[in-house]
Amino acid sequence: MPSRIARRPGPALLLPFLAALVTFAFALPARAWVEVHVAGDDVRLAIDRAGAATVEHKVTLKVSGGPLRALDIQGVDPDAQLDQGSYAVPLKAAEASSLASATPVEIELLPPDVRPREDGTLRPPALRARFDGKGLSRGVFVLFFRYRTDLMKRGLIQKDGPSSRVAWTGPHWDDGYDSARLTVELPAAPDEPRIDEAPEAGDGAEALAAPMTLSTLRRSLDKDELELLRPYAPKGEPIRWAVRADARAFQPAPTATAPAADTLGRLADAAAASPDRSRTLYIAAGVVLFAIYSALVALKAREHERLARAAGVAPRPLVPIPLAPRAALAGLALVAGVAMELLLRDGTAGAALVAAATALAAHRTPRPERAGGALRRPGKWLPVAEAEAFREPPRVRGVYLDVSTRAGKALLVALLAALGGGVYAVARFSPYHAHLLALDVTALLAIFCTGRLAELPADPAARPVAFLRDVARRVRRSLRAPASAELRAPKASASAAAAPKGPAGAAAKAPGAAAKAPGAAATATASAAARGAGAVTELRVVGRLRIPDGSPDADELRLGLSPRAALPGFVAIEVGVVYAPGAGGAIGLPEVLLRVAPGSPCERAVERLASSGRSSRGRRPGERVLAFTPRLPTARMTAAIAAALVRAVSTPPAGATPTKPQGAGAAGAAGATKAPRPGKKAISAAA
Repeated sequence: MPSRIARRPGPALLLPFLAALVTFAFALPARAWVEVHVAGDDVRLAIDRAGAATVEHKVTLKVSGGPLRALDIQGVDPDAQLDQGSYAVPLKAAEASSLASATPVEIELLPPDVRPREDGTLRPPALRARFDGKGLSRGVFVLFFRYRTDLMKRGLIQKDGPSSRVAWTGPHWDDGYDSARLTVELPAAPDEPRIDEAPEAGDGAEALAAPMTLSTLRRSLDKDELELLRPYAPKGEPIRWAVRADARAFQPAPTATAPAADTLGRLADAAAASPDRSRTLYIAAGVVLFAIYSALVALKAREHERLARAAGVAPRPLVPIPLAPRAALAGLALVAGVAMELLLRDGTAGAALVAAATALAAHRTPRPERAGGALRRPGKWLPVAEAEAFREPPRVRGVYLDVSTRAGKALLVALLAALGGGVYAVARFSPYHAHLLALDVTALLAIFCTGRLAELPADPAARPVAFLRDVARRVRRSLRAPASAELRAPKASASAAAAPKGPAGAAAKAPGAAAKAPGAAATATASAAARGAGAVTELRVVGRLRIPDGSPDADELRLGLSPRAALPGFVAIEVGVVYAPGAGGAIGLPEVLLRVAPGSPCERAVERLASSGRSSRGRRPGERVLAFTPRLPTARMTAAIAAALVRAVSTPPAGATPTKPQGAGAAGAAGATKAPRPGKKAISAAA
């Protein structure tokens, strides 16, 4: 039996291996855990004579793990008006009354949750505390926040004979804790406040009795403070507090206001508190938003279609449905999405509707309509003056919903300012909903940032104007540096030639004379380099337009470069731009063309450069074209290639005669060609 087990170990090892493989394949990323417990809640309830109260909470939190980003507090007053200045501080710093290590906290009232709980009751109002920065790490912290509520309007202050009963219910926590404390601050009155020992209706055994609550009274001239202490706060249940106070404490002092003004104030308050008026304002705002966004979507579609048809392509909306239902659905989706973001507790559904409105307003990059792959018609190339060929083309007019135009930028900034005002107004009540509203800017970006002019097919006769103008400027600047050497070299050459005076002619005829004078040979070499540098300082720049046969409009523009003194066989240097379709529009790919005669000195001079390009036949018989493409389609790299080609065709190689000799006659040029190398240098120095 042992031998059989030793012979078949495969299945026993295969199962653990498969289990480990499945574990690693389906393993989820590790996530930080956080656990928070409430260790206490010290509440202060300050009530004024009108029955409005300010509620201050100091909640002690024990955080494990972390960091704690947010905390939901259930059971707050439904009409809570949040105050600024909330913070969280470590317990030791709170005991020392120090705010040096305090963490700012954003408090927002969450939308009412209409879903019932498991027992069928409605969920209480809640607010959310968001901790700035990295949140709260492990430790004990004290959370301080404050809000206002109106107990008189809510019916929580009821007059009963000479006294009034004040009832208030605190939030309920998932954890029970010891020593629940409430400090009630009341306006001063003749009779002192006390705890209400009468049981509430329907409470039964849970009635508030004296043994359950300890009280401490502190009286002063302007206020009375009644401190209530319960030995234990039950887990998951709210604590109900009730006190008896003198009814005269809630009688507001008479004010000398005019009857008419008082009546107008009450009417204004009633109109502001009217739910019908608020509902009307919300409906009007929704109708205005629907009309504006639907109109923008329709105008953008019309504008993009007009420009696309003019460019010879068909528009491509992201959602290919007719314009009328598409604009109406976009407006409805945006209005419904914004309403759901502001009214619901979870903003996922509203964000999805806003994304749908964005998709209905967006456009894809148009595709050129190819006519069966036909070649372009024959045409002829015409030279045009630089100032005329590369002047700025006129701006397209009538484009207001494109961010690349001035009118589009101005309109987009105005709409963004209006959206920013709405975000600021919402942020005063709920930063969470303000953030959701700010993200709805994508609905505007879909209109102004898609279907742009840059996404249309490029016009090869107008689009490359700015690029070619920049290339010409960079080539001139690159060829400007050798010009200073041209001014210095002739002086050195003249001094070297003037030194021998009489024997200069003999030195020119004798090849060994230059070898015996190394200084004169070096000066002659510098002079030859300076002569070549002087040839490139004068650069002729022209524009080349191609006019198709039978058409008055050009279909391509190129930059023509021609040095002053070129080698025999040089035809032209042209810089053109080929446009390829891309995701965000046409992509310009520059190319530098050198046209030479086969077998000419110019072709031999650029043999080393020819290995970096590709060779093809020219447009004329007996012409060769060398095409060079920069590594990156930038004006700097294109200009560097063009400048190198200009230098190569301008500097004559050894034994070659330039097309325009500098300062020498035909006989002198011929002598320089037939003479050996040292003699040529000496003659160049003398010239």
